[in-house]
Amino acid sequence: MTEIKVKELKVVTSRLLEYLESENGDTLSLPEDYYWHIDADELHTVEEEPTDLSVGQLSEDWENLQRVASGESDPIRHSLVWLAAVLRAVGEA
Repeated sequence: MTEIKVKELKVVTSRLLEYLESENGDTLSLPEDYYWHIDADELHTVEEEPTDLSVGQLSEDWENLQRVASGESDPIRHSLVWLAAVLRAVGEA
């Protein structure tokens, strides 16, 4: 089991976003919109090939996150899944 302190996660996230802004400015362009999503039940079962693949959409994830940012929607745990998809796309772009 890995334990992560939320305070340290905030620090590293902030530092990485500051780095990203210094390298790219205040706007990012992501060339792809769709991605493969592996069901959470299968994501960490590395002994078997995943069978429950679905398609995610970055623009939809971002719209959901914008609603959280504006206060239109409350943050929920699944919001972190949307954020993770966006951050992965940014990191791989």
